[in-house]
Amino acid sequence: GYTPQKPSRKNSSQDPDAVQCWLEETYPGLAARAQREGAEIHWGDELGVDMNDSTGRGYSRIGYTPELKVSGQRFRVNMISTITNGGKVYFMTYLGMLDSALFLLFLERLLKLTNKKVFLIVDRLRAHKSAAVEEWLASRTARIEIFYLPAGAPELHPDEYLNHDTKAAVNATKLPSTRDELQSNLNGFMQKLAQLPRHIMSYFQHPCAQYAAGDV
Repeated sequence: GYTPQKPSRKNSSQDPDAVQCWLEETYPGLAARAQREGAEIHWGDELGVDMNDSTGRGYSRIGYTPELKVSGQRFRVNMISTITNGGKVYFMTYLGMLDSALFLLFLERLLKLTNKKVFLIVDRLRAHKSAAVEEWLASRTARIEIFYLPAGAPELHPDEYLNHDTKAAVNATKLPSTRDELQSNLNGFMQKLAQLPRHIMSYFQHPCAQYAAGDV
């Protein structure tokens, strides 16, 4: 009765007790508090897109394999985004590595674009938990609070499914030849996605993220 299947991946450092606590206690409590306080829950994550990222299929006659010409160069563009289960998405593209200064720049822009208090859920990346970020948050508790997912549990993060979608489709039309073209592809893809709230909401229907689909 066995069949060959692609296995799902699970981080070996994941703590099952921490995951269970998140699903049964931490997140339900957070969602209930957001509802009481009129806050909006955002899920934030980062993504790096390579100039040769493309997972689309090609067409050819039987016996012939499609060919995708890729560049020998290597460059990438990064993005930070947040999504809500109501179909909203906010993003910022950037070059280089994410540090606390860039993270705070994104948070400042996010607060300018939102009216409600923000409950932001992110992973435990060092830039998310720096002293500079904690100091910035301390003076803005009426507008934003940050919460951290259990370590090694990306499958619980709805924004990860946006990342998968983006890497698969960002260069679907044409592989870029310059970094500027790649950044344009990424911005264009995200701007189109922002007009598709139902598609964004579908990320919360993944079996591992469905627990977060009804918190608004």
